[in-house]
Amino acid sequence: MKKKQLFHIGTFGKPIGLKGKIKIIMHNFEFNKFKSKSLSPYLVDEANVFWNFQYLKINNNKLTGKLEKCNSINCAEKLNGKRIFIDINHLPKNKKNQFYIFDLINCEVKTSKNILLGSIIDVDNFGAGDLLKIKKDINKSFYIPMNEDNVVKVDLKKKLVIVNPVKGILN
Repeated sequence: MKKKQLFHIGTFGKPIGLKGKIKIIMHNFEFNKFKSKSLSPYLVDEANVFWNFQYLKINNNKLTGKLEKCNSINCAEKLNGKRIFIDINHLPKNKKNQFYIFDLINCEVKTSKNILLGSIIDVDNFGAGDLLKIKKDINKSFYIPMNEDNVVKVDLKKKLVIVNPVKGILN
């Protein structure tokens, strides 16, 4: 599978107990989407090693799981820190005005007055909502909140995001 087709959805954490149960750190992904049968098999660390989960559970906002054919702490310890990927073709369709981060990366950002601001290099969230990280030139980047007040239109086919940033963001 090509790297471009992969989506990093989580990372294995430390084992729990002796029978192969393991913590999973989710990355920008909802639990219900993560455990969807349509996503499996999961690719581990881009090494063309595929795994299926026997089960996934969430307790206190922490995800744990048990992989098929991983029945010991030794097996689970080998996975600690390894990244979990899925094929992007297996991702569920988004609802209106929802986007995957990889769809937004490299989109040009222009104001509603057609002034080029730069291109999206990442989407961060520090707790108060998603922020488009826009690279203006080699040494300068800035954030625009991804909300109705600032983002006017997203056209993924044209790889274009139109914004009307509230006063003070661009200064």
